[in-house]
Amino acid sequence: MTSTQTPLAAEPVTQALAAFVHGGRHDADEAVRRAVKAVIVPSDSARTDTDRARIAYEQLRHVVARLGPSRKIAADPAVMFALFDWAAIAAPDLFPILSGHFTLTIGAIQRLGHANERQERALSALDDAGHVGVFLLTELGYGSNVLEMRTEARWNPELRQFTLHTPTPAAVKFMPNVAEEAVPRITVVAARLIADGRDEGVFPFLLPLPASQQDPTVVSVHGLPDKGFCPMDNALIRFDGAVVPEEGWLAGDIAHFDADGRFHSSVESLRARFHHTIAQLQTGRVGLACGSLAAARAALWITVTYARQRLTAGQIPMIDRDNVRVPLTITAARLYAATALGNRARAALSDASAPRPDAFTLAMLTKPLLSAAALAALQECRERLGAQGMFRANMITDYLGITQGVITAEGDNQVLQVAAGRTLAGTRTTPLPEPSPDAPVWLHLLNQRARTLLAGADPRSGTDAAALAEATATAWAAHALQEDACRHQDQAGSLLRELAQLYGCDRVLAHAGWYTAHGQLDAPTAQDLTALKGRLLRTLAEALPALTDAFGVTPDLVPSAFAARNYLHAWTAITPWHWDSEPFAS
Repeated sequence: MTSTQTPLAAEPVTQALAAFVHGGRHDADEAVRRAVKAVIVPSDSARTDTDRARIAYEQLRHVVARLGPSRKIAADPAVMFALFDWAAIAAPDLFPILSGHFTLTIGAIQRLGHANERQERALSALDDAGHVGVFLLTELGYGSNVLEMRTEARWNPELRQFTLHTPTPAAVKFMPNVAEEAVPRITVVAARLIADGRDEGVFPFLLPLPASQQDPTVVSVHGLPDKGFCPMDNALIRFDGAVVPEEGWLAGDIAHFDADGRFHSSVESLRARFHHTIAQLQTGRVGLACGSLAAARAALWITVTYARQRLTAGQIPMIDRDNVRVPLTITAARLYAATALGNRARAALSDASAPRPDAFTLAMLTKPLLSAAALAALQECRERLGAQGMFRANMITDYLGITQGVITAEGDNQVLQVAAGRTLAGTRTTPLPEPSPDAPVWLHLLNQRARTLLAGADPRSGTDAAALAEATATAWAAHALQEDACRHQDQAGSLLRELAQLYGCDRVLAHAGWYTAHGQLDAPTAQDLTALKGRLLRTLAEALPALTDAFGVTPDLVPSAFAARNYLHAWTAITPWHWDSEPFAS
């Protein structure tokens, strides 16, 4: 392969691959892409993290002005998911505040509210993003174990209102982006409902925080230090009697207070009440995970663009070195497989009717696999770009930052894997699709590993559960990509099938020891898979430009990125230097 070869009729192939990548959501995708492009703020080393966090809220208002109102965006899954993707690519500082505003705050009010006057006022304030939605869930002492949180909402039946309290340091709300005093918020506070002295479980409560903040004797906010990446105005927040009227209680249809102020619920289990009231987390998880994957796709496009023009010893393009093109090709296969799984999860959560029973399990499996694939891809791109990858201007460090945030946000990846794996192990059933009898051997092997781990998993073991979840998600991603490939009979379909094969071979061979120990892989089959992987790497390396062009990233979406255009000209253009001859073509 050389950087001047054009091995494919790129335009039709790129269009077909792009339709796969974006799940056929062309109209929504293009509208959102234009809206995000209009608010891009090029990288500037002079900006502080505080500046960047403040600008993100301005970007949110401008995007909503083009696509909104906010409640319309939140109610349209195609637009909402596209916004996660394009913000991650072109406006990474905007990306972290999307879920709190749209899926967790507006989503909670729309799903659990009763359209009363207080809730309608909150939605109206959020509509133009003049007020920003924030979900207050985690606490200083309670992260992924939020079911045990200690913030209290104490019910007063005479006044028919709640007061929020932070009884201990462990109950201080930790990480909500509420430190910037100039930005008014509409918050949804997860708190333990105490009625008549009884703990009735965790519910969400609607609490506006005006720009000037409330009386510090009842609501106190303290900004947190910079994180080093993913700038946000994160804070600690303490409650000492903040009042929430009954109309601000978001209980959906599972609980109410009667005329005498007595609590009633149709759901007995406190755990079930909690999961009902935070179900919108699943949409946020998938949106964030798919967004991190979009950032990784953009990084791969930037890296391939750079590698095609960077000349190494002997004037050989960097992309022609096998130590470069092989890992980038494997990265492409992993990103395509993760994209197929992400599209499945988005479709499952976008159904106008109630999500399918497996949608929540799929969401819990999807977030860890997608964000882990994104992180691995970003690290590969960072290293292949060398020094270029260290500069914020070339986007990779910002992409790494938001992906690290995704790994922790809305359910830590490892904890989600353990929870999903325990759910599967506890029932000994799996939503994983069964491959057809004539499916490729690598797909059968991935399926067998997931089902073998399911049969033998100890539901009490976190390591067993995590391994089961990872194997199930991997097999599901391979199945999804193979299934999508079979829907295409053109050149794009051939590429998708080869990507599915490469992903499958790579994942089977990564666990060759396990397969051998379980009698599922013999030497001839391992040799065949290794040989097939080698052939696929050679073939698909030639297609890397088409595979990455399909991601839809263009230089105008990453205007700061020197590596995304003629990097010699881009770097020297920032200096006062001149040459008598044109040095940029070699």
